[in-house]
Amino acid sequence: IRIGVVTAWPEDDWHSERLLAACGRRAETVAIDPAHLATRVERDRVVVLARGAPAGRFDAFILARGLGRAGDPDLQFEIYRALEGTGALVVNRLDPLLAAQDKFRTSWLLRLAGVPTPRAAVAQTPDDAERALATLGEAVAKPLAGSLGDGVEQVRDDPDGRAKVRARVARDGAIYLQAFVPHPGRDLRVFVVGGRARAAVERHAPPGEWRTNFARGGRTEPVTLAPGVAGIAEGAARALRLDYAGVDLVGMGEGATVIEVNGNPSWRGILEATGLDMAEVIAEHVLGRALRRRRSNDQIVLEKSTGAIHG
Repeated sequence: IRIGVVTAWPEDDWHSERLLAACGRRAETVAIDPAHLATRVERDRVVVLARGAPAGRFDAFILARGLGRAGDPDLQFEIYRALEGTGALVVNRLDPLLAAQDKFRTSWLLRLAGVPTPRAAVAQTPDDAERALATLGEAVAKPLAGSLGDGVEQVRDDPDGRAKVRARVARDGAIYLQAFVPHPGRDLRVFVVGGRARAAVERHAPPGEWRTNFARGGRTEPVTLAPGVAGIAEGAARALRLDYAGVDLVGMGEGATVIEVNGNPSWRGILEATGLDMAEVIAEHVLGRALRRRRSNDQIVLEKSTGAIHG
């Protein structure tokens, strides 16, 4: 089995290092810079090249850090689509990653799948932003795409809040508002791999802060999930079609609701709190999928060679 870990920072990014090491303990593993991917459209097929060789020599790819410091990001997106189009096993796939990055798309996909999630709204004019805020009453304004709590602020339907949402639309061209879910300075991060909740931590906001992100100084501690909460997190990953995801929830019981889904989640806080390295779990999942695919392909070849497939 040969696994390609796509990352421009194999030695500088902690998560890339962990994935390369975990995969390397199970299979031949190669770091692939996104800028070292190319594609050819030939008469009868599309060929994707990884480091100058056909990508078909790999059994699986992990998009650890899919955009590099060199090359063209839009082209890299299309190469990933072409790679998937050739039938390659890619984890996580591009469109689910983009869906998780887009907070509004995440909201409506979760709602469509029946996964509990707060009300949300988007607007592109200052007047529509005010109307959305009035409907929600109290909300969290977030960038349409982003992570780590950057650009996130609470707003209320008062003069200050209305001024803030108008200013954000004027500056950014659009705004995403999510109904604020009260919580006592803590929430849950559940790490889902292969459709199952594999680890969970309770995240506590640092003093003077309501955001619980580990990157902002949040403290994490291990927690045992109720089956219902685990099921909600698993449903969120399934709704976005992610092989692995970090699912953020508020609430511990039946009233738990998903506030965000991350398709390229950090697991440093989970490792420090629980001792569980999600790189090992991801690598095992990818290896299992690659082995099952290889056995399936071998069986098809065998059946064709023996004439067992008819019609």
